[in-house]
Amino acid sequence: MASRFKLVFALSLLLLLLDFCRGSKVGVDYGMDADNLPSPDQVAQLVRNHNIQYLRIYNYRPEVLRAFSKTGIDLMVGVPNAELSQFQSQPYVDSWLRNSILPYYPATKITHITVGVEVTNSPDNAANLVVPAMRNVVSALKSANLQGKIKVSTPLSFGVLSKSYPPSKGAFSSSYENVLRSLLDFLEENQSPFMVNLYPIYAIGASSLDAVLFKSPSTIFVDPNTRLSYKNIFDAQLDAVFYAIANLKFKTTRIIVTETGWPTHGSRPPHASTHNAKTYDYNVSLDSVDDYANIDYAQTYNTNLISHVMGGSGTPAMPRANLDVYIFSLFNENKKRGPEIERNFGLFYPDMRSVYNLNFPGKGTGKSWCIASSQASNSALQNALDWACGQGKADCSAIQPGQRCFQPDTLVSHASFAFNNYYQKNGATDDACSFGGTGIKVSTDPSYDNCIYN
Repeated sequence: MASRFKLVFALSLLLLLLDFCRGSKVGVDYGMDADNLPSPDQVAQLVRNHNIQYLRIYNYRPEVLRAFSKTGIDLMVGVPNAELSQFQSQPYVDSWLRNSILPYYPATKITHITVGVEVTNSPDNAANLVVPAMRNVVSALKSANLQGKIKVSTPLSFGVLSKSYPPSKGAFSSSYENVLRSLLDFLEENQSPFMVNLYPIYAIGASSLDAVLFKSPSTIFVDPNTRLSYKNIFDAQLDAVFYAIANLKFKTTRIIVTETGWPTHGSRPPHASTHNAKTYDYNVSLDSVDDYANIDYAQTYNTNLISHVMGGSGTPAMPRANLDVYIFSLFNENKKRGPEIERNFGLFYPDMRSVYNLNFPGKGTGKSWCIASSQASNSALQNALDWACGQGKADCSAIQPGQRCFQPDTLVSHASFAFNNYYQKNGATDDACSFGGTGIKVSTDPSYDNCIYN
């Protein structure tokens, strides 16, 4: 048993520690379940004024895509569950991409397409429809030569886990095993991120408030299998997801937390599916959460979350790994279904006044290159190099025998050139420097002699 967890821990280091130069991100979810929100043009200006550089929307409304044109803001767009049945048709998806996405790209910096939302909580057949729909979207992107520039995934509820404590025992519910295996196959095949929604607030009762708010001064528990120490619930939940994936013998390039947040008002968290369902079972009553839905705790949670994410420590199982996190949500939304608490997660009121002050880190500036990690295994590097020069369509002519970048004739050197060529051709996005965790972003030009890295 101990050797198994050592292997899993080593996997986390290989896939995630190598990625540390990419930089962590904090974005915001822009939901629109309201009848009193400002125009998308006003929202685009609001977002820029507050240095929010990463945004997720749950749809692909043309007025929103137009509003974010030439803003430089990374945008994650979504396909609603209600449209998944239509997305089973490849001609329909081809037409959708041609008419709904391509007219706005690349002026609007679309980096991800999320297909469905928390499909395992949907009362219809969404869970069985999502992977075929995602495959059709990828096929359409390939036809448009955008498969490396826009990644495709689907956000899941933390409720897909049947076990999350201790984190090393993280396991997906057997009810969803077929769907999740198919999904994980897709994510590995396309080097796409695993997406999950985490709400540590619903662990109150099973955990102390300080542990949920990133305020615990000391260890709250030690995982008995890995001997890793945990000081907050967010890390414990995220590592449980990581281990659930690893325990199924899958790997993924990275995990994106597509929703997390804290309500400022309201009562009774949902005990069943809603638009943003949070169906966690901690074997405790959730009624006490009502007492913590206030501005002070919301500001504390999100402030400490940003500090934790941008601090670079990663999580116990993923030390120094980059964390991509989206805070739910931009506005209080008065038409959201479910209990009152669901309508009060916003950072801003509909009149664009801040509910509380929150400082966003933005994104770095300057040039970047993508190179191969010298710590990656030869087999992982070779697979990534073969993919870059083959399916990835990187120009690898310069690393052929006798050409300007053939020397030094090493796997790391050749992979570095190929990785960077693919990275630059595909928009220099974070995902374009993933390569299964073997690529790392650097800010120093790796060119040498006559071998020039574009």
